[in-house]
Amino acid sequence: MRKDVDRILTEKGLSSMLLYSNSVKDANMYYMSGFLAPDPFIFVKRVDEQPLIVVNQMELSRAKKESAVKDVRSYFDYDYLRIVKSDKDPKLGVMKFVAAVAKKEQGKNTALYTPHNTPAVLVDTLRHEGLKVKPMFDVIEKARETKETEEIEAIKSVQRIVEEAATTAIDLIADADIGAEGKLFHREDGRKTLLTSGKVRSMFDHTFIDKGCIAEEETIVACGPGGADPHYSGRADDVLKANQPIVLDIFPRSIRKRYVSDMTRTVVRGKASKDVKRMFETVRKTKDAAADAIKAGVSGTAMQTLCYDMLEKAGYQTIRGGKRINKGYIHGLGHGIGLEVHEGPRMAELSDNPLEEHNVVSVEPGLYDPEIGGVRLEDVVEVTKRGCVDLTKMPIFLEV
Repeated sequence: MRKDVDRILTEKGLSSMLLYSNSVKDANMYYMSGFLAPDPFIFVKRVDEQPLIVVNQMELSRAKKESAVKDVRSYFDYDYLRIVKSDKDPKLGVMKFVAAVAKKEQGKNTALYTPHNTPAVLVDTLRHEGLKVKPMFDVIEKARETKETEEIEAIKSVQRIVEEAATTAIDLIADADIGAEGKLFHREDGRKTLLTSGKVRSMFDHTFIDKGCIAEEETIVACGPGGADPHYSGRADDVLKANQPIVLDIFPRSIRKRYVSDMTRTVVRGKASKDVKRMFETVRKTKDAAADAIKAGVSGTAMQTLCYDMLEKAGYQTIRGGKRINKGYIHGLGHGIGLEVHEGPRMAELSDNPLEEHNVVSVEPGLYDPEIGGVRLEDVVEVTKRGCVDLTKMPIFLEV
């Protein structure tokens, strides 16, 4: 939570932080400022002091109205034009301007901590201007792991949209006709047309846009053997087929609030094979067992071990201990959900840190076979002291 930032800084022995980026693409900048802007601006904070942001003049009025930061200032408050013009290269002049703001607000002799992804040209300029710059790891990211009530509500809102879009897409698959070689067909403008990954994905995209969300990466619509690659999204012209597993992995972002959700369902149009049914039931039981075991204090490593144990007992291979396999369980159990679709905490073999109350994480075991395809089921849950609350309400079923 945001209130934890000062504590985390103190625990790491850090005295201040400087961020310079836009907040549309940079989740950390949006989290700290609460201000959504496509152009870079400056965020400065000392431990146990209120932060300030410095924005371009065009954004000043809006920033004062919308930002969570109370101290909002203009570039012009720091002699922006003169400093930028002092260098023959305006882009380097802007870097000098950021350094001037940092020097005035933090002091030349104070160590300045910046995120690990701060541009090298800015770090070089800060140091050239006499500032002490050091990297900052897992401060804002750690604070983001535990969610405020309004953050959880934002995730739930996106999740309801995910479920609406998934229902529409699955209905389209269920209503499709089965043609030669098991190819699926649907009616479009009165004509019988092949049902493709691209068509199903376009239905997701339309629902997202109508509801104020966007898929920043391709929604996964992977049929048959293609689904054995967990992150294969499906080419637009991939024809969906009957009696094969179709993996639907859906993770849009709210355009305005910036939060995401994440859900995976696997369906079969027609009849699933015995192997697919067994994979599906094993994955479902593993997901349910994991959800039952999740609570504050349990480590991500322990959760992954639970999955290893269940899947291996069922006769499937896993990547336990770094084992190389070409089919079976080949990824971690889950990851944090928030301003990014993949953030902390993780539930994987090397994730020793305990889960905390108000973490929001995905629970997504899967099994994969290059000859058959993939089966993955994913819900999003909020971690509590005694267990977890499933934020996903969509039922789980295989055949449609």
